[in-house]
This record gives sequence, structure tokens and C-alpha cells, in this order.
Amino acid sequence: MANFGAERVYQEFEPATRWISEPDVEILVADLPGFKKEQVKVAVTSTRKLRLTGERPTGGNKWIRFHQEIPVPLTVDIDSVSAMFKDYKLYIRHPKVKTETPQTKPLSPVKPPTKPHDQHEAKQVQGSKAATVEKPNGGKTEKHDAQQKAGEVQSDKKELTGEPKGPLSSKDEEKNKVGAKWFEKYKEATGNVVKEAKSKRELLCNLSASIVLVLLILLYARNAVRSSLLGNSEE
Repeated sequence: MANFGAERVYQEFEPATRWISEPDVEILVADLPGFKKEQVKVAVTSTRKLRLTGERPTGGNKWIRFHQEIPVPLTVDIDSVSAMFKDYKLYIRHPKVKTETPQTKPLSPVKPPTKPHDQHEAKQVQGSKAATVEKPNGGKTEKHDAQQKAGEVQSDKKELTGEPKGPLSSKDEEKNKVGAKWFEKYKEATGNVVKEAKSKRELLCNLSASIVLVLLILLYARNAVRSSLLGNSEE
């Protein structure tokens, strides 16, 4: 005979749990062997936790129970939680919070810069349009000189795209200094070469003049000797 007046003896039980992630929902699965649907309770606390509780008899005054709190991810909506019990498993579904992705506008295509030849053709086309475009002005028509405006735009573009004016940068100044140093060295080297060439040329000229002078002296001496010999023979 069962002892109905005896106090219950509880055995604590910790169910195995796991998360299953799907594109739109996070599912918590808890294994509860031997339990029935009416023996299990699910609640959501104010601290974003799932509170799972349950108890069932195991015979006599012995009972088995569990009490577990599981944190809920921040990416789910706790106000739309639903539970299902099947085959001794508790399935708790948590829909994910839908975040709206900002819509980005498509970028407009960038037009390549027109060449001078194309600009000239565009100028001619604008000039032909200027002859046909008219505006009413107090009952009279006023022609717009689009060609003149296009010319002003082209002149503005030339001023904008010209070479930048202003003081040289530090890198340019260093390059100029290095170039000036190399030019001075080159000038000095070429000056030394020219001086050496001039000195050699003067030396050769002096040597040639000396040789010619020696030859003239020898020739004069020879003629003097011959004349003296001829005078002696005549006597």
C-alpha cells in the first residue's frame, strides 16, 4: 500500500540543452526523458532568461525535478517565444529580430573627360543649337549665344587644368641644388682639361720654334764654313 502521508523526497536533475540556429529563428532543445507535457513549465524572466522547471514521480515518495535558467541571445525577440513538447524533448522557438538594411542608391556612371578634338566638336554642336534656341521676352524672342558661353567654359577649364603656379617644393629645391653642384663640378673639370690642352699646345709651339731656330743656326753655320773653305781654296 502506498504511503500517501509520507513527505516527498526529490532528486535534482539537470537536462541537457543545446541551441539550433536557423535563418529566422533560434531554437533551444532540452532533453527531458520520462517527463510529460503537463509536468514541464517554461517562463521568461525580466533579465532575458528562460526559466525551465518540472517534476515527476519515480515511485513511492520519490520525485525527480529540475530548475534551470538559460540566458537568451540579444538577437531574438523574447516577446514572441513559443514552446512545443514532443518525444520527451522540449523545443523553445525564439524568432530573430529583423533589422532593416539601409537602401543604397546606385552610383551614377562617371563620364570620361572629353579630348580637345571632342571639345571642339561639342563647341560646334552647341553653336548649331544656339541658332535654333529662342526665348520669349516681352513678346520678342532673344537668341542665346551658347557658343560664346561654351568658349568661356573652355577657357575656364584651361585655366583650371594648367600647370600649378607657385613656389617650388622642398624636393624640387633639393634637385636644383644637386644639379647646380654637378654642373659646377662638370664646369671645373672641363676648365682643367682646356687649360691642360692649352699648356700642351704652347709647349709644342715653343718646341717647334726651338727646333726651327736650331736648324737655322746649323744651316747658317754650314754656309759660313763652306764660304770660308771656298775662299781658302781660291787663294
